[in-house]
Amino acid sequence: MLDYVEFNVNPKHHKTGDCAVRALVGTLGISYEEAIDKCAYWAKKKCYGITDKQTMELVLKEYGYVKRKQPRKLDGKKYTVGEMDKILTQKQLHEGVLITVANHHTCITQGHVQDIWDCRGMSVGNYYVKRWA
Repeated sequence: MLDYVEFNVNPKHHKTGDCAVRALVGTLGISYEEAIDKCAYWAKKKCYGITDKQTMELVLKEYGYVKRKQPRKLDGKKYTVGEMDKILTQKQLHEGVLITVANHHTCITQGHVQDIWDCRGMSVGNYYVKRWA
């Protein structure tokens, strides 16, 4: 199982509804402000909400990330965030993966789940990896 590292990339360390921005920061290795600017740019250009799934996908695409469908085990059960080390490559685990779970976004970077709360037990929805990884 992946380790969890509690880390709040919010510059003011607020615990607020900014999980989409925090997940982009951890995955892409960009600043908090840059993540907000990228989301705002695409939200304005395509008329989506600043943290809508469509907006996040446009930002991720800009950085060479592609969407993967929900992973399933051979018995049909869903993988949890903590189990993603079983299906991701070492390169992906190190470079950054953005993961969607129910009403939340998180990331794996440097081989750890990085977030403000431990969501490793949550079922993975879609996830995003670098195209060439």
